[in-house]
Amino acid sequence: MFKKIPKGYGLNECPPLREAIALGFTHLPVLLLNTVPIPLLIGGGIGLPASEITILIAACLFVAGIASILQSIGAGPVGARLPVFLGNSFVFVAPGIAIAAQHGLDTFTGACLVGSVVCLIVWGGLYKQIAKLVKPYISGTIVAILGISLCGVAIGYCAGGTGSADYGSLSNYLLAGGTILLTLFLQRFTKGLLQKCAALVSMVVMTAVYGFMGKLDFSEMIQSAWLRVPQPLHFGIRFELGTIVTVSFLCLVALLELLGDQTTAANLAENRLPTGKEQHGGILAQGISSVFGSLFNLCPTISISANLGLCGLTGVTSRFVIAITGVLVMLCGICPKICAVFTLVPNAVLGGVALMTFGVIILSGINILKNCEMGNRETTIVGISLAVGIGFSAVADSLAAFPFWVTSMLSGLPGTAITAILLSVLIPAEKKAKDTVSE
Repeated sequence: MFKKIPKGYGLNECPPLREAIALGFTHLPVLLLNTVPIPLLIGGGIGLPASEITILIAACLFVAGIASILQSIGAGPVGARLPVFLGNSFVFVAPGIAIAAQHGLDTFTGACLVGSVVCLIVWGGLYKQIAKLVKPYISGTIVAILGISLCGVAIGYCAGGTGSADYGSLSNYLLAGGTILLTLFLQRFTKGLLQKCAALVSMVVMTAVYGFMGKLDFSEMIQSAWLRVPQPLHFGIRFELGTIVTVSFLCLVALLELLGDQTTAANLAENRLPTGKEQHGGILAQGISSVFGSLFNLCPTISISANLGLCGLTGVTSRFVIAITGVLVMLCGICPKICAVFTLVPNAVLGGVALMTFGVIILSGINILKNCEMGNRETTIVGISLAVGIGFSAVADSLAAFPFWVTSMLSGLPGTAITAILLSVLIPAEKKAKDTVSE
């Protein structure tokens, strides 16, 4: 009765335009779900009005689209030419909120710009050496602390968002809980694209419920223009040394995710490891797009892992499909009215989705650690590193006597990453027992 679905398109195979566009739309909701929350969380976390958050979302989508086209199609030595989509990273959410709240979004922008340049220079020339320095158990520790450090942000949104009139109300927690339960139901009892987009569908449904409660404000969406290209440095730019140090380090750490996703992409597409040329080209594309994105008041770009999951589901690993998706995302970015739709999502609903997302990130880190061969040395490093990052985050005033950059470098992800890398260098590796004993 039904036609057999053909085998998916390979890495360098370009589907017919109509089919490529259809496949691009298949990727679109997954990528929006993993890209839009970052400006929503940062903008809402520092109390920006809906009109300003709309500007951030538009810039985010515009830059993500261009960056993904550059990464997948390439230009000279730039671009991995793999099915890798670039967007904003959750790595920068908590530090971004902290820096922007204390110093302003313009200072965070300056730190991101300098950090992106530093990352491009350092990783561009020393990526092999850095990759060897950061062992798998360190990567797992970093991923785990990323999720842990973001849980507080998610809970704040579940409560309604800091500063909201109904912060901590039962209705907000019911919205967040309903979002989580509906997402779990769809993931458990549906299949295909609906299962992959369960969180997005839940956000739409619970936002509609919020509307039936008479709390949705459509004024921003109505007033927004249909067409407007994002303007660079809308929020200005300012430079502060302490924040630059913090963000530069985070940029270096975040790029580890790109190397992992490039490996996954090459394996999915052609059952191989990425070549040195692909890795280097991917790093250049990520660095250049991060510099470009910083000029639009955005945090640095990084690969979106969820896209690779969808590639595995559909069997389509064509880099040209990712480029088409990049065009679609970019078009969303120049339509403020579409971007304004995302500001309708209640904080509590966003918090429910964020809480699940950050929980998955924690489990991803744990799974990486579980698959690592660790002795007493490695477990000690992991334990101390996590304790430093979590401990200073939990008791923030313990560093009140120190400058802001010291506080930011010792709390959460930076503190854990720095501790893990330093201890791995300082503590000598355990000698493996010899299989035979010389006579």
